[in-house]
Amino acid sequence: MKDFKLTVNSIGMLIQALWKLDLTKAYRVNVVLWREKRSMNQNAFQHVIYSEIAKFLMKNGRPDWNEKKVKFNMKNNFLGWVETECVDVFTGEVITKETLKESSSLDVGEAYFYTTQLLDWCVGMDIDIKIPEKCDYRALRDEQNV
Repeated sequence: MKDFKLTVNSIGMLIQALWKLDLTKAYRVNVVLWREKRSMNQNAFQHVIYSEIAKFLMKNGRPDWNEKKVKFNMKNNFLGWVETECVDVFTGEVITKETLKESSSLDVGEAYFYTTQLLDWCVGMDIDIKIPEKCDYRALRDEQNV
């Protein structure tokens, strides 16, 4: 079971799912306040930003900075790394490795903050990013500025 939204109405489903587990084993449970995941609209806007940064860098003497490299390095600088459990498929050994935090794991607020960091970085580099009129990021920004 992963990413279960616990409410008063869903407690029964949680209990049913728990009874299906192998009760001879121990499990890690992490209870955090539920927040909605970022929207696909937020994801699309982040990719527009990566693309604009890549175009700017390529035009200014960095031909190897394609969108993929920009995305990796922006996530490296602003999202950071998290510990991830991996299983060696030959030995079954569980090991922990540092992996780049996935932007897809961000909730709406975290995605807004990350996008703001990207845009602030662009301002510092004199990269002009147009925020579309119909965009979740703009709506959240406008909502906060009311």
